[in-house]
Amino acid sequence: MGSGSTRPNNADDKMFAAIERGDMSDFKDRNPNKTLDKKLIKAKEARAESTMEKTERLRALRLAAEKEAKAK
Repeated sequence: MGSGSTRPNNADDKMFAAIERGDMSDFKDRNPNKTLDKKLIKAKEARAESTMEKTERLRALRLAAEKEAKAK
């Protein structure tokens, strides 16, 4: 068995891995934090939303570049 270094180890890594796989369901952490810091939660959600927007823009650019390359 390997060292497991490529597997996601925390909830954020698991969420990003799920997003990269295209799994868009709500991510539920098996062991959520006991404290509810609303400001931190909103900041994390905003960061995840900005990551998704960047991913969509990059995907659109890549598809446009591929389309342009095929046109040539």
